[in-house]
Amino acid sequence: MTNITKEFDKKEAILNATLELISKHGFHSSPMSEVAKQANVAAGTIYHYFKSKDELICALYVSLKERTTTQLLKNDDASKNYRDRIRAFYLQNFHYFTKNPKEFYFLEQFSNSPFLQQIPKTDLTKLEQPIYDFLRKAVFTQAVRDIPPKIMISFVMGSVGSLIKLQLSGEFQLTSSDLELAFFTCWDGIKKQ
Repeated sequence: MTNITKEFDKKEAILNATLELISKHGFHSSPMSEVAKQANVAAGTIYHYFKSKDELICALYVSLKERTTTQLLKNDDASKNYRDRIRAFYLQNFHYFTKNPKEFYFLEQFSNSPFLQQIPKTDLTKLEQPIYDFLRKAVFTQAVRDIPPKIMISFVMGSVGSLIKLQLSGEFQLTSSDLELAFFTCWDGIKKQ
């Protein structure tokens, strides 16, 4: 194992431990000492990679946003029409996050916290750029209404996010038919009339 691989493994272990602890205890009840213990590294090792707990939490957010954006667009098939492509994105979003609830809850919690203000707006835009580009092309081809990408992302992600929360709560188990109904209701709101 090379030194670079060991360094990457330690950093990944720290990020994974942080996700695990924050998902159980929240931001403020997850001290660095517990992160170190969970990651099986010395407490000082964390500070080799991250200057502070805030920087660690922000780095975890960036890492998860990059990974989830890749996951959400991985099955995109440019040969299909945009309705089918957005449907695949919608369903991939639902299935990915219901299988990875810790990631979903962390991203939700982070997005609704003051931590979000610590990430420069240009970096936030860069993280969402692949999704913006995907939706801009849909607008350009006149498959969807000319809605600003930020609003469209909020509309689509808000819809599927609510379904993810409903599913994860155990309050209601969504069937394939329910997901199709939800998607087409969302689609009716964004498609070109």
